[in-house]
This record gives sequence, C-alpha cells and structure tokens, in this order.
Amino acid sequence: MATPFITGVIEGFYGPPWTWRERHELIEALADWGGNWWVWAPKSAPRHRDSWREPFEADERGGFASLTGAGVAISVGLTPGADATVADVVVKLSGVEESADGFTLCVDDLEEGDAAERHALLANGVLGAFGRPVWLVPTHYAGSAHSSYLDVLCAELDPSIEVMWTGETVVCDRIEADHATDRARACGGRAPLLWDNTPVNDAMMRDLLHLGPYAGRSPGLRSVVSGVLVNPMEFAVSSRPTVRSAMAWAHGRDHLAEWRDEVESLGLAVLAEATSFPGDPHWPGDEPDREWWERVRTLGDPGDERLAPWVIAAREGARAALAVLDAGDRAGGARAAQSSAAAALAWRAWRTSAGPCVLGRGPRVRPIFSQDETTRFVPRPGVATDTASLVDALASRTFDRASSTA
Repeated sequence: MATPFITGVIEGFYGPPWTWRERHELIEALADWGGNWWVWAPKSAPRHRDSWREPFEADERGGFASLTGAGVAISVGLTPGADATVADVVVKLSGVEESADGFTLCVDDLEEGDAAERHALLANGVLGAFGRPVWLVPTHYAGSAHSSYLDVLCAELDPSIEVMWTGETVVCDRIEADHATDRARACGGRAPLLWDNTPVNDAMMRDLLHLGPYAGRSPGLRSVVSGVLVNPMEFAVSSRPTVRSAMAWAHGRDHLAEWRDEVESLGLAVLAEATSFPGDPHWPGDEPDREWWERVRTLGDPGDERLAPWVIAAREGARAALAVLDAGDRAGGARAAQSSAAAALAWRAWRTSAGPCVLGRGPRVRPIFSQDETTRFVPRPGVATDTASLVDALASRTFDRASSTA
C-alpha cells in the first residue's frame, strides 16, 4: 500500500515554544484542513536540544498525551548530542512512547558534517526499537549538492526513514519540482520530505511578520517530494493563514482562497498587506489609495499582543502617508507651505523611527543560504534586499511633483 502524502506542521523554530493549548487548537484545525502530522521539535525547548538527555517532565508527557486522538499523528523530535548512543536516545524517547506515532531526529544546525554514519545508526536504532515512522533532519539539509555526508547517510539508512530538506536554501522564495528531483539524486533516489521554512520568522527574521499565503511552490513539487511540513512562527494563531493555505496547496485545493478566508476571519487581512513586500501575492500594490492608508491607520489592536510592534509601526507609517497625501492635495493652496512642512516632518519621523519591517520598509534580511558538498553554508542572492517603503515612495513622488510645478 502506498504511503500517504505527509502534510502538516513541524514546530521547529527558535524562540518561545507554543503552549500545549496552542498546539491542541492547531492540531484540531490541521485535521479539518487535511493535515496528517504534527512534529514537536522547538529548538528552544530545553529537553529537545540543549538538555536533550533530561527525561521529559510530567507536564510534557501530559501535554503529548493531550494531543492524541485528534486525527493528526504526533511525531516527537529530539536533537541528540554528539556523544549520544542508540540506547541513550531510546531511553529518552521511551518516556513519550505511548503518545508518539513517530519520532524525528534533528541533527540540523550542528557542526557534524562527518557524522553521517552515526546519524544513520541512531535513526535505524530508533526505528528498530519502536517500529514507528522515523524521520531525520540531516546536517546537510539545504540545497541539491551531492556530498559524502549524504552518500554515506542515505546508503546506511533504512529505506523507510524520511530525510528532510528545506529546498535550495534555508528559506526559499520558490521551490521547483526540478530542485526536489536534484535533491533526490543527491540522496540516492530517496524522495525528500520538505521542511518548508514558512511562515517562520525566527533568528535573523525576527523583525518580519509572515502572514501571507503559501506561494512560490511549483504544483509539480507534489509528485516529487514525500510530503510537506511547514515551520510556523512563534505566534501560533497568526501562523494559521499560511498553514491553512499550505494544507490546501498540498491537497490541490484553492490555497489562495483558503488563505483569504482564514486571514479575514482572524481580522489580519490589512496587517498581512501592511507587512508584505513587493512580489508577495498579498502586496497592496506600489501606489495604494487613500482608503487603504486609512484602513492601515485605523488598524485595531491585535488579538496577540506580541504583534503590537508591527501594528504600531504600520499605523505610524500610515499617518505619515496620509499627511503626505494631504500636502499633495493642497499644493498651490493658501496652506500649501504649512501642509508640506507638516508632511515633510512626518515623513522624516517615519524614516528615522526604529521598528520592525512594515509597509515594505527594508532591509529585508533572511537566511538565503545553501549548502555545498562539504555541508558548509553558502550565501545566495537575496540574503539582504532593500526596498523603498510605500511611505518613502509616496513622499518622493509627491515632493518631486511639487518641486517640478513650483
């Protein structure tokens, strides 16, 4: 019987992990959207990574137990240290054996490019001990380059063990079917399981808010990978629009329509546009009208107070934009000079204000890194891209026009 296409969420970000209630609510939603797996692998959870040897605590065991029976399989992740043995890992994971449908070993972001044989030994040992699906996030997880690490790893691994991959780079604007085909060749013909780093905004992306639809993934990708797991933001509710869109895409439904339905139901549609960048499918356009700026200016308080910095920055930018629009409307009038001065000061305040990336304000910094044949990370174009904010572009057009007609 064919293995079902894997779809779901891997909670694999750096930063404060989700609460058990947030996980339960997301898993219930995943079941409705057609997702079939959720992976617990938060980098900052002590007993996942830094203190991986410590037994799971009672609240963690209870938390895993509370997630069972919701129609979505649970995989428990672990990042074992360089001195870990199969026995060590099996003892640790046996603490949640009753609640786990599978296990994920994460050896990504470790300087272990020469440890392929040991990684295969650990994964095979966990499979033999529990007889449940085992997935591996390898040290060489980005790009399609061949490497001795992947050669050894995939030759030694049991054929049933899934090997994860993030695409050509750690974060990808696009992932094509050809990229996955090349990765499969580098893994001895083994189809990659896509760990898709969207909508995650951790590490160097913490000033970004990713509320857009699942985009830039070739439809043909579905026939080349064994599944798609998306890595969310630490903001569980705000991750829902992208997650739902990804599940719709994975199952061939209208992923843009489902994103729109979710983002509007959460009251995040305007904030999503205000935190987008040129080229994003939810970009409001290069010259949004006054009505749009008014909607941004009157953005309500978010349900999650952690989104407040983006809301505040967007409101301030909209106020500056509206002042500029007013100045343009009054050009040549009795109050033209006063209005222009006020608009110029509002624009300068916006330009010099610190805050997260909103209204297209750059630089937009992301880990557009691939890995070469030695597993070293290699930067690709797009690590840092600068764009003029919508406020800057509007002000430049308005004041240039005023100067040319003076």
